[in-house]
Amino acid sequence: MPEQKDERLESQAPAEPLRNPYILNFCRVLVEKKGEQHQPEELKKLLSDMYRLFESMLGHNMVAALPEDRRNEYLGMAEDLPNLNYEKIGSIFDKNVQNYEQVMKDTMKQFADIYLKNRKFNPEDYPV
Repeated sequence: MPEQKDERLESQAPAEPLRNPYILNFCRVLVEKKGEQHQPEELKKLLSDMYRLFESMLGHNMVAALPEDRRNEYLGMAEDLPNLNYEKIGSIFDKNVQNYEQVMKDTMKQFADIYLKNRKFNPEDYPV
């Protein structure tokens, strides 16, 4: 019997990255608070850009919250990306960032302040 290709499998788009729904909602609320109106595709792209930027800012702030010796250890591990995994990352951050909730709140405030003061979203306005 000849092999038949399933057209449904070929037409599927690659899976989107897993995203934190709380961060996505935070970004949506900022867009609403600013009173911006966007077409669905434009809004999807804006939220995706905002999410990536927020994630970068949060990562930057989490690294900055590490004690210096652990920060240097993490940065050294990050040089070897093929061998970096969630377990190794967790071994550094879980034990050494005691105030992660405050880091998250501060990052949200920092992000919101920049976003709301700018007339147009521009990633170059953010400190990452």
